[in-house]
Amino acid sequence: MKIVTGIPASASASPLAAAAADGDSGAGATRWDNATSVLQILYPAGTIDPAQSPVGGADFYAAPLDIDGATSVTLSYSVFVPADFDWVRGGKMPGLYGGHTGCSGGNSAIDCFSTRLMWRAGGAGELYLYAPKDKQTKALCGDPRSVCDAAYGLSVGRGTFQWTAGAWTKVEQTVILNTPGQQDGTFVLLVNGERKIARNDVFYPSAYSFTGPVRAKIEITFFGGHEPEYATPRDQYVWFKDFALAHNS
Repeated sequence: MKIVTGIPASASASPLAAAAADGDSGAGATRWDNATSVLQILYPAGTIDPAQSPVGGADFYAAPLDIDGATSVTLSYSVFVPADFDWVRGGKMPGLYGGHTGCSGGNSAIDCFSTRLMWRAGGAGELYLYAPKDKQTKALCGDPRSVCDAAYGLSVGRGTFQWTAGAWTKVEQTVILNTPGQQDGTFVLLVNGERKIARNDVFYPSAYSFTGPVRAKIEITFFGGHEPEYATPRDQYVWFKDFALAHNS
């Protein structure tokens, strides 16, 4: 993980992205502004999540804004995925956390929640929700685009949007905490300005809200899943920019 300006030649990005970096007018909307700093993430060949060896992707928690006691928070960022990216079976993208660290990896999420995004095979997108499974509405898990029977997170709205290969994808997620004890929490996702997921029936363990020593956290990205079949077959890169966190109320 490092900060770069534009796409370095050594990154061996897709031909489309590389042409954009060189100023090829045929690259169209994928053209890079080489005056802009971006966060480059490497997924080394054969890796899955950062907790395993060798380390794949990147993982950290950030609290750039004091949102202690917030009930509504918005996170946005843009990600560039090369046109020749091999999606394999899936991987994680950044999202919000509340309560405490470690609200992932099979955690029961009784006293925490997380709203990371995810890609699946072919770049299909979804909300990958960690929250108490037994307290969610039937409608949330009854949606044919949702899968709630996994041992890990809840796959909500699978395939409702696409991570764009060969161009920037901007995502903006807003979490509004539920009334304590009620199934009326909100999750809204905009992708390139278009609303793709809108739920107002989520149960977050709101007694913990965005409070605590870590408040809201941002986890970056990796391949996985925990199984070897999720691993990237070769070194691959993505680039992030324009992270923003807003305290709405």
